[in-house]
Amino acid sequence: MIYTIYISVFLTLFLLIVGIFSKKEELDIASRLELKKEEKKEKFSVGRVILGGIVKQISKIKHPAVVQYRKELRKKLNQAGNPRDLTPDGFIALILVSIFGIFILELLFLKTVNILTIAIAIFGGYFMPNASLNNLIAKRHRAILRELPNVLDLLTLSMEAGIDFNAAVNKVIAKSQKTPLIEEFSLMQKGIRLGQSRREALEEMAKRVDLDALTSVTSAIIQADNLGASLGPVLRVQSEQMRVERFQLAEKLAHQAPVKMLFPLLFLIFPSIVIMLFGPLALKLMSGVFEGIF
Repeated sequence: MIYTIYISVFLTLFLLIVGIFSKKEELDIASRLELKKEEKKEKFSVGRVILGGIVKQISKIKHPAVVQYRKELRKKLNQAGNPRDLTPDGFIALILVSIFGIFILELLFLKTVNILTIAIAIFGGYFMPNASLNNLIAKRHRAILRELPNVLDLLTLSMEAGIDFNAAVNKVIAKSQKTPLIEEFSLMQKGIRLGQSRREALEEMAKRVDLDALTSVTSAIIQADNLGASLGPVLRVQSEQMRVERFQLAEKLAHQAPVKMLFPLLFLIFPSIVIMLFGPLALKLMSGVFEGIF
């Protein structure tokens, strides 16, 4: 136990020193358009310094497998809305910290080290951050799918009022609350202002979000642009189609509800009912009230 504490203190001090005395590099906290942002001044935090030291050491690893894993993480982080401006190296550092934390907890409570405890620490430390990230992606996709028909309706009304697509998008962004879909449209408009064509910005947004419904909408807009067709009727058709898909998703979730309720019903609610109904009878039987009946 005492050796574990010594090792933890040593690692904390080592990472703190590495984070403070490492060469100061420009942090590439790029937006999902891979554009540099102005670096914001943040309050000093020991945890941030330690995590920064780990990230700098991880960024020096150039193994092909790690490089490929970084690309996959970048795609997932973009789909999740880039939470807390996490970089792929930062997420890997978070996984390592989770593994180390679970391992320390196992040492404190189990007071033993074997292959099983190490495997549990590695699996748990890897699974929890990835499960949380996948949950954020699923929630963001549901929010975008839920909001997409209404935003398309607003774009259609704005364009039928006589303004072009870019002006309609700017109007919707200005009048709407900050939501995942509005955030994506804002990033698309930033890309256009920085020199991207409308087609490139739409394709980049579809690739960034990786949602079939949004990809279908962007493909329809790009095709209408190429053919020179009016975007108003195209957006109206897409809006109706998105509403149908949203209704189908609601039906799917409704059909899944009984299956999801089965576990708590069998293992939580049903045993409670059995205890409430037969508990008093069992107590009386045990106390000898029914002695001599049988």
